[in-house]
Amino acid sequence: TVAVERKCEHIRGLFSIEPMEPGENIGDRLLKIGERITVFLALPEIVQFERRIAAETEHNSEIGRVFLRAGPWKVRDAFSSMLTHACERGELSIANPVLAAEQFVSMCKGMGDVEGRFGVISDPKEIALRVKKAVSVFLLAYGSKTGS
Repeated sequence: TVAVERKCEHIRGLFSIEPMEPGENIGDRLLKIGERITVFLALPEIVQFERRIAAETEHNSEIGRVFLRAGPWKVRDAFSSMLTHACERGELSIANPVLAAEQFVSMCKGMGDVEGRFGVISDPKEIALRVKKAVSVFLLAYGSKTGS
């Protein structure tokens, strides 16, 4: 499990939720995050690592929980924290930032994530459109009437 934590630490170095830049609006920020998430999840290193973790979890379920705590849940929590700050600035209105973070990532990944795990490489134009539409839907659901 220490090896899984170390690998997740290395992987987190490949993807992080950066603070918003001055003057950057929430829609642009979400677009950047969505694009980075889809690129990150399609990296061969990431796909391969997640496959190994899934296989090992069949024999030891604790490995799956270690992976989730050290990787995906930390990123989700960082993203939900960013969403909370956007709410505090009046840019978004979200009652449950953790759920909203999960919803956004799920919309960005779409079927492209599943297809990638089975060797089908998504068209970059399809990925860009999926992310753009995910941002639109997200802002319709959570956009503040006073912000953005």
